[in-house]
Amino acid sequence: MSSAPPIEKADPTQTAAEQSGAPKSVESNTLPNSPARRRVNLRVVAVIALAAVLLSVALIAGTLPRLRQQQKVNAAAAEVAAAPQRVTVTTVHAMVAEAERVLPGNSLPLEEAAMFARTTGFIKSRLVDIGDRVKEGQLLAEISAPDVDAQLAQAQANLALANANLPLAEANANLAQITLKRFIEAVPGKGVSLLQIDQQQATVETTAAQVEATKASIQVNEAAVERFVTLQGFQKIISPFPGVITARNIDPGDLIAADTPSTTKELFHIMRTDTLRVFVNVPQVFATGITVGQNAVVYRREDLQTQYPGKVVRTANALDPATRTLLTQVDVPNPKDALRPGMYLQVKFIFNRQMAPVLIPGAALVVASNGAQQVAVPDEQHRVKYRTVQLGRDFGADIEVLTGLKDGETVIVHPGDALPAGTVVEPIPLPKATGS
Repeated sequence: MSSAPPIEKADPTQTAAEQSGAPKSVESNTLPNSPARRRVNLRVVAVIALAAVLLSVALIAGTLPRLRQQQKVNAAAAEVAAAPQRVTVTTVHAMVAEAERVLPGNSLPLEEAAMFARTTGFIKSRLVDIGDRVKEGQLLAEISAPDVDAQLAQAQANLALANANLPLAEANANLAQITLKRFIEAVPGKGVSLLQIDQQQATVETTAAQVEATKASIQVNEAAVERFVTLQGFQKIISPFPGVITARNIDPGDLIAADTPSTTKELFHIMRTDTLRVFVNVPQVFATGITVGQNAVVYRREDLQTQYPGKVVRTANALDPATRTLLTQVDVPNPKDALRPGMYLQVKFIFNRQMAPVLIPGAALVVASNGAQQVAVPDEQHRVKYRTVQLGRDFGADIEVLTGLKDGETVIVHPGDALPAGTVVEPIPLPKATGS
């Protein structure tokens, strides 16, 4: 049995061509200085240089526009930084001297009265009820007071007795005078003694005093009769003025106690409503414009179309220190009873102001750190100046300025806290609002 030939191990230092037994070329490509090798290297270098050139061109082409744009931005920023700050301004105008002012008012009747009893007794009859219209002097109710009637009868009897005693006292006084005269004319010691004359003199004085006492008794009894007659008159409850009954708290048979209004409820409450009194608290800014006799218009908030003419009849002539308002009374004729006492009404005044205020936007107002109210005003060189102003009414979007500004001046809107005095600004007119 023949053995297999031995396997030769490959030399790791040999190339694949040498291991395969291929013939070796005369001009091998592995030579570093061979022309083929140099051509390859030149191609690689050319490609790398071309890529570098293209990359440089691309970088330059991409960088130059950005540099130019950055230069433009920097120039614009520098121009903006050097330019004056732009602010919104508006021109203010004076309001008309004749102004309307609507203020809330409280309506009260021209007259009202709470009716209480002045005599004690029982309600004999009640002739009216709530809502009834009554005239002046009309009987409303009647009180039955038998004890007052009896006291009146007794006072009248005492007066009659005193009147009857007066002639008797005068007769006694006359008799005493005559007797004394006769005693004096008689010769003392011949029928008449001096003692009798003295006694008769005393009798004359006594009877004269009785006459005076009787006269005084008559006056006392006359006063008593007059008092009870007056109390008897109070048994009839009479309307003091024309009006309407707004409250009734009695019924026939009720016991009424006299002269205790703090513990006894009123019998009737009556109001006169043909004319209403409307009281208005006028603010201080308009207080000097209120004059007696001035016309006003009154209406209800829920019915603006129906208006009622009125007139200022009186004022408190002094402001309330707590509210700084002037209490004003406006009388409004109400013949058809269209308005009722207790209503909350609107009162429109027309004021003729001596100095017309200037109207500014609310956003133009600046409150300084010391609390002063100011506005920013650009001068002719467009430098900011702050003026202290006195405000009037605040309408929300707009505010009245009483002093500190003139008609036609320009103010800065939204000045903010970063706009110190002396800053040069570029005024931009406030655009006018357009309707929707």
